[in-house]
Amino acid sequence: MKNIVTVEPYKASITAEILKKWNGTVRVWSEPKSAVDGARVVEEITKPTEVTVIEEQKDMYGSLTQRAKVKYGAGKEGWVLHQMIAKK
Repeated sequence: MKNIVTVEPYKASITAEILKKWNGTVRVWSEPKSAVDGARVVEEITKPTEVTVIEEQKDMYGSLTQRAKVKYGAGKEGWVLHQMIAKK
């Protein structure tokens, strides 16, 4: 599934509540794919973190965002599930 769109960068965060919901860990992936399709975990975020969303992967109909490419920390970036971030 492609459907990747560049978006106007916007601020979001991984909150303490989101971390609690996901057992304390948000995985950042190398690509907007599953591990079965070749993506790998590049980092695990375990504390509240501010991020900037720069791209989104839409569902097959183009209406719902499934994954977001985020920039965070000192020049790090990767893909997370969209439901693992909170838009500011």
